[in-house]
Amino acid sequence: MYHANQAAWNVKDLSLNIKRLSPGDACLELSWNYPNKGRAAGDVFFELTFGKAGEKQEGLKFNINETSAKLSGLENGCDYEVTLYVKRPGKNRPVEKSASRLFRPGLVPGRVVNYIHPDDFAYGFSGRSPASPSILKLPDGSLLASHDIFWSSGGQNLTKIFRSDDEGRNWEFLTDLYPCFWGKLFLYQGQVYMLGTSTEYGDLLIGKSQDGGKTWGEPTVLIKGGDGLKGGPHKAPLPLVEHKGRLWAAIDYGAWLAGGHASGVISAPLGSDLLLASSWTISPFLAYDKTWPGTVEGPCNGLLEGNPVVSPQNELFIILRYQTIEAKPSYGKALMLKVVEADAPLEFHKAIDFEGNLSKFTISYDEKSKRYWSLVNKVTSKNLKQRNVLSLVTSKDLENWEEAEEILNYENNAWPEDSSLVGFQYVDWIFDGDDILALSRTAINGANNFHDANYITFHKIKNFRSKI
Repeated sequence: MYHANQAAWNVKDLSLNIKRLSPGDACLELSWNYPNKGRAAGDVFFELTFGKAGEKQEGLKFNINETSAKLSGLENGCDYEVTLYVKRPGKNRPVEKSASRLFRPGLVPGRVVNYIHPDDFAYGFSGRSPASPSILKLPDGSLLASHDIFWSSGGQNLTKIFRSDDEGRNWEFLTDLYPCFWGKLFLYQGQVYMLGTSTEYGDLLIGKSQDGGKTWGEPTVLIKGGDGLKGGPHKAPLPLVEHKGRLWAAIDYGAWLAGGHASGVISAPLGSDLLLASSWTISPFLAYDKTWPGTVEGPCNGLLEGNPVVSPQNELFIILRYQTIEAKPSYGKALMLKVVEADAPLEFHKAIDFEGNLSKFTISYDEKSKRYWSLVNKVTSKNLKQRNVLSLVTSKDLENWEEAEEILNYENNAWPEDSSLVGFQYVDWIFDGDDILALSRTAINGANNFHDANYITFHKIKNFRSKI
């Protein structure tokens, strides 16, 4: 049972609830929350039952003060269910029960932050697939990870936040945000912020946490929402950048059913109160124009999910995902739009060769190497929707890109399931000294399909500069 605090963005969990699942190789790690623990008597305990779906369940007993467990000796590739009970010894004593959760053990690359089985309706009001990963490193060295919960025609309005205090090796659930979708975590003046929407094409929202992401105040509406037919604000977890005394973010407006998305930016002066809507300037939105020089020929769904990046010449550009799958060429192009003024529409700059233009990508600049870097989905087959190869690419000038290294490649048939159902996508990442820390929307081990992922996974790319 969830209760949204109307004066804040937090969701208060009022029931026994399994908060995190992490299936691995023949095992499961899980954690839970029990709000009534302080009122439990000394003879109260947790009983955890688990087993293959539809078969007899095994039971394990845990102390009422415990919050997590690990199950081993499971069978990879099989569906299991797990349920948590609060029990009081004796007949006719009340029993509290969590929702039963489904999971499938199996080998997983990286470290699992969270998992949702495609047939698990625990968050059915929002969806059944973890999506839109966002990662942030706090000043104390801990990591925050967030993801929303997606499903086609679902509510798409819940975001979950997790924390790691050991450089990403282990993760714990921190809080829920509702309504929140497509959110990006970022730091501003030492405080944690989230820029997201209330739902798909809903209100564009910004909220703030003053305690490292544990609790959140009431969010501010920056752009009123629309719908999937007429269009509304659209975004992805993409960086915000500082340039010429302002904080900038790229925003789309439109919808697939409305014919595509127009491109714009929002910005606020550095030092201003980001929770005041009046601090923000919203540019007019620029529609895609197929007559721009260098654009593809034939049917094209245009642009979305742009990266604000400052060029070597100290100009601000937006580099955007380019939906060319039915056009000629069908792959390998991205578009650059130029930011002129905060209140002016973007201007077309250039079409560039870019690997991975058909899926969301994040671009950031590394001062030490004097290079721009990105993690992209490389297409290596006739399947242009392929997302099972993740590559690190780099550029000196934003216009000419080269591959540094393949980070993950699950295209070959040695993987024990159809590799077309595997995806490492919508990767959000940050620099961390000599390393890159990345968060992936990962579909593997029985996801609904390559797009509708079942994991959020954490990955570390060590000594990334040596891969040039």
